[in-house]
This record gives sequence, C-alpha cells and structure tokens, in this order.
Amino acid sequence: MVTITKFQLSLLIFTILLSLNNASSLSKCPLDCYCDLDPTGRYYTECNEPNFSEFKDTDYDRKMEVIIIRDPKYPLTIGPVFSRFKKLETLKIVGANIPAIGERSFWGVTSLRSLDLSFNNITLINNENFYDQKNLVELNLASNKIGRVPSGSFSYLMNLRILNLADNSLKELLPRTFQGLSKLRYLDLSENPLNDFNPNVLRDVKDLRALKCRKCQLKNVNPTLYSLLRQLSELDFGENQLQHLDADEFKDLKYLKHIHLDSNQLSTIVSGLFSSQKGLEYLDLSRNRLRKIESQAFNNLSNLTYLDISYNKLPTLEPNDMCDLPKLHTLNISGNVQLNLFEMSAVLQNMSELRSLSIADITNLPSDIFETLNNLQSLNISGAGLGSNISRILQPMIMLKELDISRNFLTGFDEELVEKLLSIENVHFEHNKIICDVCSVGALVDRKLLMKWKYMPSCNQPDHLRHKPINRLIKENLVACYENLILDGGNDAASTSYKILHESQINLIAFMGASIFVLLLLIIIISISICTRQRAHYYTREDGKGEQANSEKCLEGSLLPGTEINFKFPLDDDNICTVDEICLPQPPSKYLSSSMRSS
Repeated sequence: MVTITKFQLSLLIFTILLSLNNASSLSKCPLDCYCDLDPTGRYYTECNEPNFSEFKDTDYDRKMEVIIIRDPKYPLTIGPVFSRFKKLETLKIVGANIPAIGERSFWGVTSLRSLDLSFNNITLINNENFYDQKNLVELNLASNKIGRVPSGSFSYLMNLRILNLADNSLKELLPRTFQGLSKLRYLDLSENPLNDFNPNVLRDVKDLRALKCRKCQLKNVNPTLYSLLRQLSELDFGENQLQHLDADEFKDLKYLKHIHLDSNQLSTIVSGLFSSQKGLEYLDLSRNRLRKIESQAFNNLSNLTYLDISYNKLPTLEPNDMCDLPKLHTLNISGNVQLNLFEMSAVLQNMSELRSLSIADITNLPSDIFETLNNLQSLNISGAGLGSNISRILQPMIMLKELDISRNFLTGFDEELVEKLLSIENVHFEHNKIICDVCSVGALVDRKLLMKWKYMPSCNQPDHLRHKPINRLIKENLVACYENLILDGGNDAASTSYKILHESQINLIAFMGASIFVLLLLIIIISISICTRQRAHYYTREDGKGEQANSEKCLEGSLLPGTEINFKFPLDDDNICTVDEICLPQPPSKYLSSSMRSS
C-alpha cells in the first residue's frame, strides 16, 4: 500500500490549483491561435493558422507577455491596439504584409523589450513609430522595403542594443540616422545597395561591437570608419567587391575577434594586415581570388582558432607562414586546385592540434598527408577523386568523429575500411558509385548497421538496388562478386575495376563479333563474285560451242550431191538457215567428179 505524506499531498494540491489557475488565465485565446506558457513561464500566444486574418486586442488576455503572429491570411495594419497589454515583452508579427507602422502604435507598452516586424512591406519609418519605447532592446526590421530612414528615427530607443535593417532598399544613410543609440552593440545593414556610406553616419554608435554589411556592393571602405568604431569585435564585409586591403587597414581595430571578408575580389593578403589583431579568433577569406599570402601575414594571430582560405587560387602555402598558429583548431583549404600538396603536407605537420580540416575538391592527395594529425576529429575530403586508397589515408587519424567522403569514386568496402568507418560517429557517403554485391559491401552488411550514420551509403549498382541504403540489404540476397573485381586498396583504379573491366569486355566482344561478321560477309561476297564469273565464262563457252554445232548442222543438212541446194521442210525452229547464211565450202572428195578432181 502506497502512503502519501502531508507534504506530498500539499504539493500535489498546489500543482493542481496552479494548473487550474493557468488554464483559467489562458482561457481567453483566439480561435485560430495557440496559448500556453513558454519555457520561462511567460504567457504567450502564437497565431500561425492559415485562417487567421485579423488581430483584435479584445480576443487576447491582458496578461499576455509574448504575442507571435506569422503569415496571416490577409495583410495586417499596425495601430494603437497593443496599449492594453501592459506586460507585453515580446511582439513578433512576421510575413503579415504590413505596409506601414502607425504613429504611436506601441504607445503605453512600456514593458516591450523585443519587436520583430521582419518580412513585411514597410517602406518608411520615423521616430514617432517607436514613441515611448525606452525599454526596447531588440528591433528587427529586416526584409522589408524601407528606402529611407530619416535622421533621428530611433531617437526614442535609448536602450536599444540590437538593430537589424538587412535586406531593405537603403541606398544611403543620412547623417545622425542612429542618433540616440548610444547603447547599440549590434548593427546589420546587409543586402542594402549602399555602395559606399559616410563614416560619420556611425558617429553616434561608437560603442558598436558588431557591424555586418554583407552584399552592400562596397568597393572600398573609408578608413575613418575604423577609427570611429574602435570597440568592434566582429566585422563582416563578406560578398562585396573589395579588391585591395592596405597593410594598416585594421590598425585601429585592436579588439577584433571575428573578421568575414569572404566572397570579395582580393588577390593578395599583404604582410602586416592583421598585425594589430592579436585577439583574432575567426578569419574567413574564402571565395576570393587569392593567389598570394605574403610571408608572415598570419604571424601575430596566436589566438586564431578558425581559418578559411578555401576556393581561392593559391598555388602554395609556406610552412613558415602557418607555423605561428598554435591554437588553430579549424582549417579549410578546399577548392585550391593549384595547391602544391607536398608543400601542404609540410604545413600540416606543424598543426598537430588541428581538430577540423576540410580539403575538399582537391585531387591527388598524398597518402601520408594526414600522418601527423592524430587529434583530428572532423575531416572533409569530398570530391577528392579517391577510391579504395581511402582506408590508407584515414589510418593515422584515431580520434576521427566526422568524415565526409561524398563525391568520390568509392565502389566498395574492404575489411580495413569497414573497421575504420565503424569507429567514426558520422560519415557522409553521398554520390559515390557503390556496387552492392558480396565482394563490395558484404563486409559492411554483416555488421547490422541499422542507423549507425545519419547519411547511410546507398547502392549505385546493380540497377534493381539503385538508391537503396546499405543498412536495408540482406547479404543472402546479394548477387555474387563480379568477375575480376578487386578491392585491394592499391590505387584509385582498383576501386572502379569492375566498371572499367566489364565495359572493356563488352566492348571487346562487340568488336570481335563485328569483325567476324564483316569477314564472313566479305568471304561470301568474294565467293559469289568468283562463282558468277565462272558461270558467265562457262555459259559463254557453251554458247559458242552450241552456235558452231548449229551452224555445222545447218550446213550439213543443206548440202546434197552435186551443187544443188536442198531445203528440208518443215524447218526446224531452232536451226533455221537462210540462203544468205549458207556458205558453200568445198564438198567432200566423194562427191566430186573425176574432172573436178583433176582440175
């Protein structure tokens, strides 16, 4: 028998009463919305049903602290309808096609701390839109159609720390645009066609910590900007058109920890560019046109943990240029197809603490390139043209937890490779040429993989198993080994031996068959020609003999003793002689008279 103490009973009753109280408090909830408590215990309502079409403040409980409205059926208008929600802290109205923010729409909602009006159709804002919002900390106006921000538009937001104006239509920023935002720490101006802007626009936000201006069509940056924003710790100028950075470009930004310069048009990283950034932790230079990183360009970056120089045109990396990166944990050099891999092997020897390496889309990897990377946990060698030699390349890395070998020429798994792969938590196999027969995948199928990896390898051949995950195969149902298929780990060609050999055999058989057919055809044609000529010659000769015989017969029948000409009737149709055709040779001697004989 279970006994319940008084304390436990009291706790149970209290919990029930609290639940009933919450239920009664949230009983006033719009039909197309969902109301509950969020993980922090705040009352919230979320309206994202397709039929939701209108916001009526009387439909909501006054105690609501979080209101979320997504993609309503009809466009919403923002007027002074939130004043009755005295405890409202978070308001999020996204994708509602709001054309404008009404004046003093949020007047009286002094508790509001986060306002998200992104993905609407707002074209203009002014300072009256945010009247009396002195406690607002975060404002998101991204993905609207704002083309102009008058000076002082945010002057009432004295405690604002995060402002997102990304993906709008701003072509210029007016002086004092950010007047009153002395506490602003994060500003996102990305995806606005600014081209260039006056650094003095940011004079009111000197304590800014993060500035993002991606895809702003910037061709150069006025150095005065950096001298105004000396407290910056994150700078993002990615996806612009920057072509050159001077050695003293960032000399005033001594507190930078993150720099994003990816997808620009930089061709050279000059020595000394990052000499003032001793605390730099993250550097992204990917997808530029880099052909040269000058000597000692990274020498002062003793705290750098992430370096991305992928998809450039670097022909070489000197070991001395990369040796002073003791804390580097993540390196991405993918896509530098001209890179000297033997020199790269020497570079990697100095990075024994590396945890993550991406060297994708670079072929002809030396088999010993990863020999010193005993601590590597993540490796991306996708698109590297690897076959059965993968197991030898992976052998030194005993700590590996994630591996990407997609887009290679892997056709099967030998025992050595199977043992290595089973020790790795997550493997990407996509877009290989796996042959699902006993020789190629039998060793892996035996292991009863179930859901070992998130991205399970799938069959490419035979056709009836194409796209089928290996973990769904049954070894007894697999076809036998293809003839001459070798998975010995010797070289890349071995991994595709079946395909090459099989196609070669088919082509050879087809060629031999065609050759034999043509030869037989020639023999037949020649034989027929010879026979035809012989027959023609035979009949020609016989015809000649026949004509001679007929002629003699005709003459013989026409000659009588003496010189008389005699015709026999009826005439033989086949042996008709005319008078003109008769020639009179000398008759035989027995028909000649003595007088004729003497003459």
